[in-house]
Amino acid sequence: MKAGNIALLVVVAAAVVLILLQRAAVRRVRSENAQLRQQLAAVPEPAPVAAAPEPALSSAEHSELLRLRGQVSQLRRERDDLARRLGAQTNLASRLATVAQGVPDHAWVEQILNSPPAQQGAAAGALRRKMLSGGKDLTASELALRDAFAQRDNINIIEKAPSAFADFQSAFIESAVGLTDPEKTRQIHDVILKTYERAVANGLDIPSKPEAGTDQWVTQRHQLDRRATSAVQNLLTPEERQAFDRAFLGVMGIDLGTGVDKSNYPRGFFGPPDSPP
Repeated sequence: MKAGNIALLVVVAAAVVLILLQRAAVRRVRSENAQLRQQLAAVPEPAPVAAAPEPALSSAEHSELLRLRGQVSQLRRERDDLARRLGAQTNLASRLATVAQGVPDHAWVEQILNSPPAQQGAAAGALRRKMLSGGKDLTASELALRDAFAQRDNINIIEKAPSAFADFQSAFIESAVGLTDPEKTRQIHDVILKTYERAVANGLDIPSKPEAGTDQWVTQRHQLDRRATSAVQNLLTPEERQAFDRAFLGVMGIDLGTGVDKSNYPRGFFGPPDSPP
């Protein structure tokens, strides 16, 4: 049994015990009242007297009842809170069961796609890291997210917004490489931000790519990418750089591991023209 369920049962049991104690105290007082009435009835009355008032709870008993009622109310509130938490855990368990059955959680996918760029980048980095490890433990929801990322144009469109792209790409790198130093991630963010400010200023972002005569555009973009990529690599330890080089072609553009647009790279960058991708 889960700890949350056990805690809920303990609270409910305690509430029941306190309610039973309260009821027992009331029954005891009522029994005493009944006994007093019987004793009074047995005493001969020589003359009419005013009816004896019904004995009330003593001050101590009244205080005890108030205290017990307060504890029961508090326990009921705690029980209700635990019930809500248990309901949330049940919903989570249901979602996990859905994932285990190979059914994508589309609500989660949409939540990630509509989240801020940094959160999207962190999710993309986690996917990339799993894929580089063989991808055997990828869930159906993660696969659906990967496909959704690959099909959405807004990842390339955010190149037009240097700050948003730097948020996405630095979080992507942090998650994919497994960086744990926030200062290092901040420095990577600064490199990417400055790179894309220059790219946008010179029309080297993806949305500014010319429809024809792209050779000069590709060359200039690649030169900017190489300088920025080198700057990021110099911030990494040898182990981190090895992971980075496996996951990324460079810091410009998004590499989700599902293929990239080779027209954005110089001829020969991926090897001979007839080499496999």
